[in-house]
Amino acid sequence: MTAKKSSLRDLAARSRPALLAAANAPGTNRLVELPVHLIHTGGLVDRLEVGEPELVALAESIKAAGQKVPILVRPHPERPGEYEIVTGRRRLAACRLAGLTVRAEIQDLDARALVLAQAIENIAREDLSYIERARLAARMVDEAGLTVQDVEVAFSCDKTDRSRYLKIGRAVPQDLLERIGKAAGVGRPRWEQLVARLETDPGAEGRARAALAAVNITDGTPSSDERFTLAFEAAGRPAQPKENADKGVPKGTGRPAGDDILLDGVERPVGRMRASRKGLELMLYADAREGFTDWLALHRNAVVGRLLEEYERERQAGAGADGEP
Repeated sequence: MTAKKSSLRDLAARSRPALLAAANAPGTNRLVELPVHLIHTGGLVDRLEVGEPELVALAESIKAAGQKVPILVRPHPERPGEYEIVTGRRRLAACRLAGLTVRAEIQDLDARALVLAQAIENIAREDLSYIERARLAARMVDEAGLTVQDVEVAFSCDKTDRSRYLKIGRAVPQDLLERIGKAAGVGRPRWEQLVARLETDPGAEGRARAALAAVNITDGTPSSDERFTLAFEAAGRPAQPKENADKGVPKGTGRPAGDDILLDGVERPVGRMRASRKGLELMLYADAREGFTDWLALHRNAVVGRLLEEYERERQAGAGADGEP
């Protein structure tokens, strides 16, 4: 990972002469202690969720050992004596939480250099999810006015990956993204499939929005990945004509007769599930994983038994949460 980060920094340095020139301008590269109330949001926010436990832990660490790495700010373009954050949002938030001043480096950066510097630092981190990267790429072009070539530089990607980032980052409405969250376990293939459903079915967006509105996410339950699944399944659930409502669909499920089984990191469906009044039929494709279907056939009783045990645990946990026996 270190080598990757270094290559990103090297690439950025070669491609951003304006940013390097600004860093050497008079009055820049000053390390100061600043009151946190003088520092304001700047550029683009890359995260869909802020982890409160992580901020608390970072605040305690800074209290105990001090702030080892300064944040980067620029003079606020409209408020003399105040600043905009460039990089180090979590460190700033942690210092604010701890009631401390923040150690900062001041650089005179224009708006484009600010956004590009943010993107390069943030993308080099391991914990940005795919959708956070895609949304950041789209906002760099659509809101900050950067070029698609700037996206390729910041993301260290080729034209194909850049096009994918921009398409996915633009296609999912912001309110859906905020309800879903960062979905750290969901990769590009499933986001592409969700986008395809939103683009081809006029009712898909409304169904996804309704599914997310029906759950309470204030306590993190269901998880962000599970919220993605709720939206994904709802978007792929076409409305049934009334005369066919009872054909091939168990009562109360509202699910279509057949659904692809999709796994992150796998381009094609690995199987298909078909529901009827009699039960649920599962088909796993033989080429999904060599030897897997043979193994599953051999251990089918044990596998189904474990699934039933897991179902009972979740059902009993849900009943307990509602105060029922």
